[in-house]
Amino acid sequence: MFLGLALLLSGKAEAVASWSADKRFKDNGDKTITDSKTGLMWMKEDSYLHSGHWVNWFESIQFIKEINKEGFANQYDWQLPTVKQLTTLYEMSKTNSKVLGKGMNIHIDSIFSKEGSASLWSIEENGNYNAFGVVFNTGKRFNKSKKSTFRKAVRAVRHLN
Repeated sequence: MFLGLALLLSGKAEAVASWSADKRFKDNGDKTITDSKTGLMWMKEDSYLHSGHWVNWFESIQFIKEINKEGFANQYDWQLPTVKQLTTLYEMSKTNSKVLGKGMNIHIDSIFSKEGSASLWSIEENGNYNAFGVVFNTGKRFNKSKKSTFRKAVRAVRHLN
């Protein structure tokens, strides 16, 4: 107990990790989540929760550039996820929270931050004007204008080495 207090007071205490109920996801204590099933690390918050506003597809790319420049969680290789990577987070049997202002459930593990966006952009484009993402109340892919900001965000991802 005294060692823990001494470490806390000295500023050298490390974040304590916690696990999801099924032991798939590890909260690293630094605003990141590690997925033991896929070998991916995710931001715990989506861009809406992180910065307080919805983003279009172009802004989601800029968001990734900014967190890499800042070295979010001491990492510099964050990316926009693919549709396939995003769909690995969808689990119909799990409910994280409800969509802000709506009655729809967000079906991702509750270890992720609550009340974010149910619609997350991916890196994948569909021509010059549209891009793909995933809606987390259904698990389905969406195809929307790259300029659309209506309740859209991004959740950054990186591969673990």
